[in-house]
Amino acid sequence: MVNSNDTSCRIEARAQAQVLEFIAWRWPDNQGLGTDWPAAPGATRVDAAGRAELLHFAPGRWLAPEPSPAVLALLEGAERAGAGTQVDVTGKWDRIDVSGSAAARLLASTIEIGSVLAGRGCAAVTAFDCPAVVSGGGEDFALWLQSSYTADFMATATRLRSALPAPV
Repeated sequence: MVNSNDTSCRIEARAQAQVLEFIAWRWPDNQGLGTDWPAAPGATRVDAAGRAELLHFAPGRWLAPEPSPAVLALLEGAERAGAGTQVDVTGKWDRIDVSGSAAARLLASTIEIGSVLAGRGCAAVTAFDCPAVVSGGGEDFALWLQSSYTADFMATATRLRSALPAPV
């Protein structure tokens, strides 16, 4: 059954004012990072509203989408301590929010989202053949896609959303 009018899965591209990556010089030796860093593989630091603000998506690499003043201070402190460097990657990553009761079902058509995020706050994945970092769970997921893949991701996800079975 085609479900083109179903609002149980929303796919929304969101502009990002600033996106930073932090690259540690040595890993897993995290000297200079301090205890406020999400250091475990796939760990994510979230703000009071539950928004992912620092994602450990690969060994020695963190994504800081729209960093708060606290996260900027954390990155600058680690850089001053010689732990690594921050790089402005605004424009490299586009944020796509996938939400609603069918969000996990849509993502399951490309990756086993439950397994990928089991025990993790984020993961580097390939979603619909597009490199991405995903976080979230339940009915709310955020994906940061390499921007050159955003149009293809949106087209594929929108097409597949319309083919999802209607909710019962």
